[in-house]
Amino acid sequence: MKEPDEAHRYHVEGELLQLIGAASDQELEKWASDPNCYEAETCAKELAERLAKRAATEAGRQAARTAAQQRLCDRRQALQDNPFDPRTEVSADAIHMASRIVKHLWIIFVLLPFVIAFVIAMWSVMAGVIK
Repeated sequence: MKEPDEAHRYHVEGELLQLIGAASDQELEKWASDPNCYEAETCAKELAERLAKRAATEAGRQAARTAAQQRLCDRRQALQDNPFDPRTEVSADAIHMASRIVKHLWIIFVLLPFVIAFVIAMWSVMAGVIK
């Protein structure tokens, strides 16, 4: 590292804590490695804290990702052992039977009354014409 030049020493511009907190990692690294910056130690400390926080966050994410993958593997194994879970799934046969029942009920309660009404209306019209 270079020796500080007293004629060129400087402070980080602006509000020190706000600027250091909002600075990018590259700026902090530049200020921390610059021997002419009065806040080099503060910048180095802030950079180290950021990197430690990121490492902890990444470790937490990795642990959560691993746990999710383990749950997925457990679920796959359970489905291989017992491929049908009657509590959460509906069989294809039940879906087919329900659709046929609904179709027939629709025919009986909706379509048939309209057909009967149409036939009665036509019959009354024809009876009026024949008279």
